[in-house]
Amino acid sequence: MKQFQLLIACLICIIIVAISPMKSEASTTISVKGLKMTAAEKTDYPQPITNTPITLNGPAGEVTFYYNLVSDVEGKSSNLVLNTENSELLIAPSSISVSIDNKMTKSIALNGDKPLRQMTIPLKGDALKEGTHAVTVKYYGVLKEGICVKQGTSANWLTLNINSYYQLNGLVKNSKMTLGDYPSKFVGSEDKSVYVVIPENASISTLNSALQIVSFLGNQSGKVSTVQIKRESDLNEINGNILFVGLASEFSNANIVRLWQDANIKQSANALNLAIRTLKQDKRQVSALFVTANTAADLEKRVSILTNLQFSNQLGGVDLSVKNLPKKQQTTQNGSATLKQFGVENLTLDSQGVNSSHYYYYAPVNTQLNKASTLSLKLKKSETITSLKEQVELKNDTNVELIVNVNNIPHSVNLRELADSKDGIYTVTVPIDAKAMKDNRLIDLQFQTTGLAVNDPCKSSDEKRWVYIDKESAFTFPVLQDNEAQTGYTFAAFPYPFINNDNTPMIVLPQKKDVPDEQLLNLYHALSKGNQQSNLQLKTADQVTVADVEEEDVIFIGGPNVQPLLQKKVNDLTISYKGEIAELSEEGFVSEAVEQFSWIQKNPWSKDNHSILVIDQQKDKPAYLDEELVNQLANSDEKATIIVQTSNKQFFTNADNVEANEYMNSKTKDSEGNQSISLWWIVAFAGLLLLIGILLWWIKRKK
Repeated sequence: MKQFQLLIACLICIIIVAISPMKSEASTTISVKGLKMTAAEKTDYPQPITNTPITLNGPAGEVTFYYNLVSDVEGKSSNLVLNTENSELLIAPSSISVSIDNKMTKSIALNGDKPLRQMTIPLKGDALKEGTHAVTVKYYGVLKEGICVKQGTSANWLTLNINSYYQLNGLVKNSKMTLGDYPSKFVGSEDKSVYVVIPENASISTLNSALQIVSFLGNQSGKVSTVQIKRESDLNEINGNILFVGLASEFSNANIVRLWQDANIKQSANALNLAIRTLKQDKRQVSALFVTANTAADLEKRVSILTNLQFSNQLGGVDLSVKNLPKKQQTTQNGSATLKQFGVENLTLDSQGVNSSHYYYYAPVNTQLNKASTLSLKLKKSETITSLKEQVELKNDTNVELIVNVNNIPHSVNLRELADSKDGIYTVTVPIDAKAMKDNRLIDLQFQTTGLAVNDPCKSSDEKRWVYIDKESAFTFPVLQDNEAQTGYTFAAFPYPFINNDNTPMIVLPQKKDVPDEQLLNLYHALSKGNQQSNLQLKTADQVTVADVEEEDVIFIGGPNVQPLLQKKVNDLTISYKGEIAELSEEGFVSEAVEQFSWIQKNPWSKDNHSILVIDQQKDKPAYLDEELVNQLANSDEKATIIVQTSNKQFFTNADNVEANEYMNSKTKDSEGNQSISLWWIVAFAGLLLLIGILLWWIKRKK
């Protein structure tokens, strides 16, 4: 009897253990009702490998690009398809070879008779595993047979066209997603956007939080259109991974309210509450990230957990409540930034790969723009670069040079003159021209080499001369001191000063008019470039006060007629108004032809060096934040303080006036300096005459 009871007890324990995971799984899986799901388990869509043509120059050239799989792929007929065009002068044994993850996969012959061709490379095995994969395309081109024939001419080339792509056909394994998969699995694609869904009547704080998340995810994807914001009433179907942002009590759509209820999210007070759930309908399923808090203010205060990679990379599990906001790490230390922060890994340039990719970085906000920066390079090089034998071979007339292009301004390093290495590493300090630094602090960095290849066709060698650039090489930027401040911002500096690590820039919405979410998102995208993404405040004209703006950099959407604060300072604004009409003719523009305009000036409420930017319209039209105008603000490199857009979509600025004023101010300062010097000479000369007079008087008296 006791044995029978023991057996029954064991069976009950086994059943409980077996059921427990099912309960856990059920709690994170939600059946979708009332909303259509179109997300399929199969993927059958091409993904482009490049958005610009890539040209490889002969006789030998190569390029590496990457594709990323968020899950393992099963099935057949997954391919990499290269559409190429080559010189019509090529002859055998010209070829193109492709390797995937350093495994040679396929080679084909090239000739000039067929300049256009399509090369299909099957993807299989490890090439379909989850993760990032490297595809290397190597080109070898021959123009003419014979001895001592120079092959490296401008006629020897092959181009990878933009219609090259990889295509996945088959099942994607469904792996259980966690918060650790954010943001990588919520960035969308050109064919399948990710939706960030907010309540129909979202509070300003909720809207601000969602816009910052959408902007961040769009920047992570590289294509801002792949992540979209939607009000709950506009969500007609779910076609991929999705985010719901806001308080559960703010949502009113019955179908979405049911999702929140079934999600059963753990709520903690004074915290950002995150939960990953699987949404399922028939055989279709996607992942949903629920982002919420007890109050909209708590949500807004902690949204940087999802918009700062330092924080988001630390997330994990399926449920998480974050109460304490971590301290932000400085992106630069003492005004310096390593090449790793530019996105540069350890880089090797050689006789076949003489040019690096372009790398981009935003210098810190406190960079002093009128002073030179320095780049401290840590280099290794092949010993044959400086060997006496090689110099004799090259008749001493060929230098080996590393060229550092900063915003297309070259800076030279003679590799033959490097000396005093430590453990084989040479440290070289390269002064960077102050003129290379743009007002918006964007740095476009590229490395090139010359002289690594022997161009004498009569000399064949398997020597591979190279130079290695360590990713710990670093830029050092001149920084403004505590008693200094950057003054006189123009649109050339945009998005500065409205992205700032020290303060929280503010956007003020207008009275009377609604600004569509998509238009606001255009502005958020423009304000979240590169590594300098700031937290933003969003307020309405009705709620903002002088105390709110006097210590901030502020963007006003709309002029004095819809912004009460601006109306009270109308006499201190750069643009004067007559009633509701801006007097743009006073600034040199045909006022009647202007449709929209914007200007930047010193913050009239601030005693410090803060700025305001105003975006207004001369004619009543639906859009304050026209996409073309916002793009012009974001991409302008003119030192202008006023930009106008005419009804025929042309843009004009006051850049000439600004530069003329700067020139006149500098001449005035020079003149004042010269006058000061002249005055001192006059005083000194008068003093000298007085001294001579006293001496003569004293001598005469002695006599």
